[in-house]
Amino acid sequence: MPSQNRGVVAHQFGQPLDVLQIEDIATVDLEPNAATIRMIASPINPSDLIPVTGAYRSRTALPFVPGFEGVGVIEAVHAESDQSLLGKRVIPIGSAGGWQKLKTTSLRWCIPVPDDISDLKATTAYINPLTAVRMVEAHTEDSKIRTAVVNAAGSAIARTLAQLLRNKGIRTVGVFRKPKAEHVNSQWDEVVYTSEGTWVEQLRGADLAFDCVGGTDGTKLAESLRYGGRFIHYGLLTGQPLTPQLWENRPDLTIDLFRLRDWVHVAHTHELQSAFDQVFDLIRSGVVDTHIQEELPLEDALRGIELSVTHASEGKIILRP
Repeated sequence: MPSQNRGVVAHQFGQPLDVLQIEDIATVDLEPNAATIRMIASPINPSDLIPVTGAYRSRTALPFVPGFEGVGVIEAVHAESDQSLLGKRVIPIGSAGGWQKLKTTSLRWCIPVPDDISDLKATTAYINPLTAVRMVEAHTEDSKIRTAVVNAAGSAIARTLAQLLRNKGIRTVGVFRKPKAEHVNSQWDEVVYTSEGTWVEQLRGADLAFDCVGGTDGTKLAESLRYGGRFIHYGLLTGQPLTPQLWENRPDLTIDLFRLRDWVHVAHTHELQSAFDQVFDLIRSGVVDTHIQEELPLEDALRGIELSVTHASEGKIILRP
């Protein structure tokens, strides 16, 4: 059993830069069917920081190590487990804990990484790509869907959604905050900007919308949909919930709240593997291609968190434990 571990730890809830500490962590004894993974890389995602603030304190035990995503190598398994697993690259899912050198988890949550998928591709193959794949699979079966709108259109997950939707013949509209030159030749069929006062009117009549913003803008996006449209709410970048009156004002809408963890924790092993196989194929074809802004050692994690917030549009920050 490896003897030394170090990671980013939250001992209390609060603003991440105020409460997170980088410190030594005690190792744990392996239980049957568990593995210790030496983490190679782990990205900093907005969803990693939300539990630190205390938003999910009812299901978050302190202290804890953030980081839902990453890739590593199996360094140790229980004596009763298959020893041939040692040295295999895996994506450990199902829990936080990616921002440390050694993560211990059940073998059930270890997704094998194909040899042709690089460490940097694998480390961002979970949260955004799998969310996009699951949402598109679940919500585009209706043949009446012609146009879909996606906000936070500059994000990695939005770009993946756009490509998956277009592959299904659905017209895509990307909602950005303000104009940039690169939007002109982007993968969107149309773009609108919330900085323009008429952006809601420009969207009127779409069939489907994907919202990871919430708050007033998320509510306005929902209200722009056609009668009987479908609204998928999967994130809360503003930190503000959708306006409660939305359900009263638009009872005709189908409003779905999507959380990847809800599906992951009920899916069978073969379903998880099948979903990741789809993601790996999307990586190979270039549909999923996450831009990396910078790679940082674990000791620079707090600077990485700050960069991930202040320069989010420039790509992912990757921690190298």
